[in-house]
Amino acid sequence: SKTPVVEHAYAHPGVYPVKVTVHDKFGKSGDASITQRVIDPQKRVANIGPPYAQVTSDPSESRVNEPVYFDASKSHDFKTRPVVHYVFDFGDGTPPLHSKVPKVPHPYVQRGAYP
Repeated sequence: SKTPVVEHAYAHPGVYPVKVTVHDKFGKSGDASITQRVIDPQKRVANIGPPYAQVTSDPSESRVNEPVYFDASKSHDFKTRPVVHYVFDFGDGTPPLHSKVPKVPHPYVQRGAYP
């Protein structure tokens, strides 16, 4: 698309992965993704879906061995209550970090772009 905002209607309830790739004038690209949940408005029973996961990083660009602080505190269950367990996969080959708290630091030991 040539515009930054697009609409898409889903025909069926479910959980859909959505990915966007953007390109700048220098020929570089970047990716972002979300999980879109679609509920059935005709259901009389509550729509119980998977939790909503959101994570941010600070800083978004770091130096080697500089701690990056990841924050998943805006994640919640289908009733918007806090989640009880977080698994952070930093994309650099280190083992996933299991945590009961939503904010964790992680240093990267090699330069690169990590998903």
